[in-house]
Amino acid sequence: MSKRKTLAIVAAVAAFGAVSASAASLGGLTGSTLGADSTVVASCDTDGVTVAYTSAYSATPKAYTVSAVTLSGVAAACNTKIANVTLANAAGASLGAATATVAGTSVSVTMPAGVVASTVANVAVVISG
Repeated sequence: MSKRKTLAIVAAVAAFGAVSASAASLGGLTGSTLGADSTVVASCDTDGVTVAYTSAYSATPKAYTVSAVTLSGVAAACNTKIANVTLANAAGASLGAATATVAGTSVSVTMPAGVVASTVANVAVVISG
């Protein structure tokens, strides 16, 4: 499966989770009542995005670190939305996360210092807003 399709699936799952979480906070419900709601959440980018990494050597960990993640091929419908990027190791543990506002068809997300490039095995991208 291509990274673009994987990223599109991750975005869809995250959007579904946000809708599910918001259903738990329906107005007017009390502990002695029950309510339900559902809605369709459309993706602003249906064909996925391309992910590229900016890395540089860092003397502190004596290794290359990821300083930024660039998302390109972002659909125009995502303009002004927030891109959330999480880098994870092979076990799925987060190594660092950051956000940036999409402006155009690409966005550069500055990552927190210290994410060692050789430990990055997965990336999760969610564009929402």
